[in-house]
Amino acid sequence: MRHMSELQHQGRSLSRFSLLGLLLLCALLPRPAAATEKAPSLAVGPELRLPGDPVEIRIEGLDPGRTVTISASRFNARRQREYRSAATFIADPAGTVDLSRDAPVAGPWAGVDPRGLFWSMKSVEAEVESETPWSVARIAADVDADGVPDLEAEIDLRASIAAERFVKIPMGDAHPGAFLMRPEGSDPLPVVIALGGSEGGDRSARFIAPRLAAHGYAVLGLPYYSPGGRGSEPQFPDLPQAFNELPLEKLEQARDWLLQRDDIDHEHIGIWGVSKGAEFALAGASRIEGFAAIAAIVPSDVNWQGWGVQQASSSFSWRGEALPFVPYLGMGQEFDKGRRGQAVRLRLPHDAGRLANPERAEAGRIAVEQIAAPVLVVGGDEDNTWDSGGMARNIAERREAAGLETVLFVDTKTGHFLSGEGIDPDPEADAKLQAQAFAGMLEFFGRYLKE
Repeated sequence: MRHMSELQHQGRSLSRFSLLGLLLLCALLPRPAAATEKAPSLAVGPELRLPGDPVEIRIEGLDPGRTVTISASRFNARRQREYRSAATFIADPAGTVDLSRDAPVAGPWAGVDPRGLFWSMKSVEAEVESETPWSVARIAADVDADGVPDLEAEIDLRASIAAERFVKIPMGDAHPGAFLMRPEGSDPLPVVIALGGSEGGDRSARFIAPRLAAHGYAVLGLPYYSPGGRGSEPQFPDLPQAFNELPLEKLEQARDWLLQRDDIDHEHIGIWGVSKGAEFALAGASRIEGFAAIAAIVPSDVNWQGWGVQQASSSFSWRGEALPFVPYLGMGQEFDKGRRGQAVRLRLPHDAGRLANPERAEAGRIAVEQIAAPVLVVGGDEDNTWDSGGMARNIAERREAAGLETVLFVDTKTGHFLSGEGIDPDPEADAKLQAQAFAGMLEFFGRYLKE
């Protein structure tokens, strides 16, 4: 029989051997992989972004406090130019950057602005040709500060307004270029008549029609003037080529055509007009009934002199009579500046003519207090075409004095191009007012044309 102390010794030796073997075995076996951290990801959306909505840009999986540069680009094939922008952000404690919540620490804008990457784009000569359409924006993120994108995504900014999503119906030969655009279906929809500006043709109508149709409206694009220029033929040769005594009755005819259609909500007909189209909308609605809401973008509060004929007359007429108008003063000299390569400010002959003819300004004033329907106006004090800021304020003041519903968007730093939605390259003040006014217009039309 072995001695107990010997057995204990052997037991301790066996234990030491077993422990040593186990340690050696563990050393030889492959180590289990460490828990993998979540890789950074870039989310851009929504896929069908509605006009007026910002783009959602969000990065997750970053180290807390990580600095990341986010860039955006779009390609303009016609100009062979690329438009680019970039801004730098810092990830929050959860490792997230969200442009709807976070302000850049460096970039072309300050404060939270989910549209900032788009309106702040600047043009550069394209390094290579691309087949990417202008509607597509490329988003990239550099998370390791080496100047090379680590994450990339694309979004089609106009996917929700693609032509194939809507039905387009010509108004007929009596109204060249006029069309009704609406979502598919036959249910009666609220409708907006779209009136463009002095550019003529249907460009403005083609811009606004799908943007409103995407929100459930029918839109009647109504060209009323179509000039030629620089050797080009008019888009619609059967429309007037001079902006002179254009009949407001065209708006009445459009209303009556809509009232004959079963796919239109006859109680909810609105008007959208921009620049000279806003002058048309207000002058027409002050004389013609049957409209439920009017949006006047960079409007006039008076009827102005027309152009394109030798004898000075009014831009518009009613029942065959030219409307009283405010004449220009120095328009020819202003265009001479352009021929000499100088900047042309059409606002100067407008302001000078109004200042020199106060009695004609009073006679030519649009009676906006006679428009029973609610009116939305948008203007800018830095408008170099005409004083849309001051005239928008005049309209709002006169209507408010009459106790009429009026919505005003105006800014001291904005110019004439305020009909957009704040998603295209533009000066900061213009882009921000565009975004506010476009959202305000959707709310305005929703309240008075849909409810």
